[in-house]
Amino acid sequence: MAGCSLLSVALLGGCATPHPLTRANEQRSTTTITFYNQQLNTSLLLNGDYTLNLKPRNQPDAATQATLQQLAVPRKQAAVLFTGRTTIEPTYQLRALRLAGNPDWKEAGFQETGLGRYQRTTATSPDLRMEYAAPLPDQEGWLYLLATDDAKTEPTASVLSRSREMDAEFVTFTFPSVQAGRWPRTVAPARLASSAFESRPNGDYLAPLVALAQSRHSPADPSLDGTLRYTLLQYHALAGNTDSVAYFQQLENVRLPAPAASESRARPRRAASDTLVSVAAVPEILRRTASVRAVLLDESPTQPQHRALAAALLPGLYQQGYRYLALEALTDSAASRQIPLPLWAGVETREATYANLVRTARQLGFMLIAYNTYNGLADRNQAQAAALQAALRQDAQARVLIYGGNSLNSQLRMRGQQVSKPMPERFTELTGWPILRINQSRLSNEPLNQLPATAPGTAEVIYRVQRGQRRPFYPEAELVVRNNLMLQQLPLPYAEAREIRTTSLDLRPYRPIPVTGRRLVQLYLQSELAVREDVAPILVHEIRATDDFLPYAWHRAATCTAYWQRSRWPKYGRNWWCRKPSSTENRTSCRGAAKHLAC
Repeated sequence: MAGCSLLSVALLGGCATPHPLTRANEQRSTTTITFYNQQLNTSLLLNGDYTLNLKPRNQPDAATQATLQQLAVPRKQAAVLFTGRTTIEPTYQLRALRLAGNPDWKEAGFQETGLGRYQRTTATSPDLRMEYAAPLPDQEGWLYLLATDDAKTEPTASVLSRSREMDAEFVTFTFPSVQAGRWPRTVAPARLASSAFESRPNGDYLAPLVALAQSRHSPADPSLDGTLRYTLLQYHALAGNTDSVAYFQQLENVRLPAPAASESRARPRRAASDTLVSVAAVPEILRRTASVRAVLLDESPTQPQHRALAAALLPGLYQQGYRYLALEALTDSAASRQIPLPLWAGVETREATYANLVRTARQLGFMLIAYNTYNGLADRNQAQAAALQAALRQDAQARVLIYGGNSLNSQLRMRGQQVSKPMPERFTELTGWPILRINQSRLSNEPLNQLPATAPGTAEVIYRVQRGQRRPFYPEAELVVRNNLMLQQLPLPYAEAREIRTTSLDLRPYRPIPVTGRRLVQLYLQSELAVREDVAPILVHEIRATDDFLPYAWHRAATCTAYWQRSRWPKYGRNWWCRKPSSTENRTSCRGAAKHLAC
């Protein structure tokens, strides 16, 4: 106790030196930072941009002390395990404590996460706080985590924006990663799903779903983190499970913090409501594209309807003189020249709607450009812009549609590092071509101010009306779209196909039963299967117990063949693909494809 004042002894119950528990702290750094305490047999993951203090003074900060008082936890039952601080802006501070006893978390306003864990988000002006409590193994008490943002590092950001960023950092990543054991022993969800998908030459669209479902219930993986959630979104989108995509998307809803007591008593100021108007997306976009040479359309990779809008624009763009379609999803130029496009061309291009976008472009006469490269440059945006310029420089009349994932989102920056210019600005600097930027990944289809919800089967451009003039809804894009296209209403495989017929596939003989578990149908173009087996289908659908028929529209000239797959739960490795060959198979229409399904 040498060097400690009597006052500190009285207030803290001991000298503010590291608690003996910190001797068991360990840290491992890879793409993420893993914290582990040997005595508690508990680890958690941090998102790689932290500086940790593994031997902090055993002295809670003011916010933590307030929580301890609220929980009626005596100070001597709390031990500070580690503290951390992010090295990028916005700046977050993280404190971890071991709490003995059994606090009443619900009484303190925490919400149960469904895993016997508790979470709370609050506003302590000007900062935000997110708290988390997870039970420790062997009844050792609780691991309590307190994350605080530094409002000074985001002086112009709204509470909603700050909450969204903190939510992504902690609620969907760090907090759920708390688990028993030295280091995380689970296979990364993306690798697990990718290996399951690649278990068959033409891709296995059902196996990743079963594998991911198993991983979510594995004792070694307590719901893991946001990586698992995104992988679930990605592979359910590949399987055409739009309802599942909507479900997992809903889990990412932002939790707005409760206002402080002083703020709740303040009289709220009413913000003037913007006047908004909506117009049909395709004709409005084509009206604006007629006068430019380059168009950037972004997407959310887990929303196939975004690709459907791109495909719907291609016929009109081709008439305007556009001949190039630049796809960020393509891995390299060699893949872009393969006809039909192989599965190894990219992960997103395996999704049926994306593959149909490529088919539409090629049927019309577009040339594909793979521009997602680094080319030895440290700045990815600069490298992509340079790759686009190199692909277009030989054509003096070139006009291009650039299609990429979330291309217009803002980027984080390292402390002291300048913000990289967005790819569109880099491209304009190199070519002198202004880019028409179209965003369809930020607005939902819910009612917005006085505008009703976007009608199913439609897409619309939203404008703000200011002083009688239409203005972009977001400053980073000239056009902002709400996209509620319905994939089952689109003709297969080409968006501009003529002589469209609506038909349905009889699923009644192949309904899921308890013995076989889950089943899934994939529809292919026979002409493509004659060239190679590793091609993306034109339609993927997991059969639900209530599904009797699968309706879809198809091109009269297209001939198809269908596969169906069944899986014994939970052994996703034992699957059967069934297709009855026939000498007349090449003349089978999509309507007749179901007759060729047999095992």
